[in-house]
Amino acid sequence: MSSSVFVGPELARSPKWQELTLASTLNTFMGVRSLRAWPSFLRPLVHWFLPELRVCREQMRRARLILQPIFDKRANEKDTCKTGQHAKHEDAIQWMEDVAAGRPYDAVAAQIAFAISAMHTTSDLLKQALLDICMHPEIIPALREEATQAIRESGWSTAGVFKMQLLDSAIKETQRLKPGSLVNLERKALRDVVLPNGMVIPRGTNIAIDSSMMWDAEIYPDPLTYDPYRFLRLRESGNSTIALASTSPEHIAFGIGKPICPGRFFASNEIKIALAKILLSYDVRLAGKVKPKVLELGFEMLSDPEARLEVRKRSLS
Repeated sequence: MSSSVFVGPELARSPKWQELTLASTLNTFMGVRSLRAWPSFLRPLVHWFLPELRVCREQMRRARLILQPIFDKRANEKDTCKTGQHAKHEDAIQWMEDVAAGRPYDAVAAQIAFAISAMHTTSDLLKQALLDICMHPEIIPALREEATQAIRESGWSTAGVFKMQLLDSAIKETQRLKPGSLVNLERKALRDVVLPNGMVIPRGTNIAIDSSMMWDAEIYPDPLTYDPYRFLRLRESGNSTIALASTSPEHIAFGIGKPICPGRFFASNEIKIALAKILLSYDVRLAGKVKPKVLELGFEMLSDPEARLEVRKRSLS
């Protein structure tokens, strides 16, 4: 789904492009982990020899071979049409062109960066949200009824997706219990910082914000229990800033302040559409009786890689 928005539906359906972006994302993260094992002053040299990053460079070369013909075709379309009358493409390739406004930039690197930024975070939240729903199957009929009504009234539009507020709440509850990381807003102090209470953060200190407020019983009653209606109740009580894409000091999964995730609205709508499509089209349940567990790897929180689902096409007759 992300690729359809980034490079357009035709290329997004290409198995070669799907394989390339997936492999590039995995190799980039593995390469970064390997590179961190080396002292910072050696990294500009070492990265040339790390196997994962050598593969990344080869994948970047392949990406250029795939994307360059598309860039050339669009440039020709623009040249052969009158100014202001060329066909506008609704994808990130065109958006980058619009933002660049003639300034030079690496369009291929931008597309790979989009894929790396969106793929692992969106897919992990989607997977965990689906697992949580399957662990609480009693909510599925309500989610289906809500989605059916929203689509009947507004179709698969922004308004239709907005009306899926129980689904929105269920996903946000998943994100509360299992954010992508145990910490957020990782930064390095570039100078000594004096906090209001007098504490000094020395220059060069690596700092991050603990995510534990999302499991604080004073903020969220029964905080370790999955409650898909939690944020829907808050919204119905008058809190209009409680949507999945919203952020607050009590829920920082998307960050907060200036470094807040710029793609959170896109990701929220994408995940809601995907889950609604899955629930309306398929019967889904956990395979076996083993409850999936969250995997903690350093600061990262990952959905269970061993979790399995049983899926059956629904009969709508």
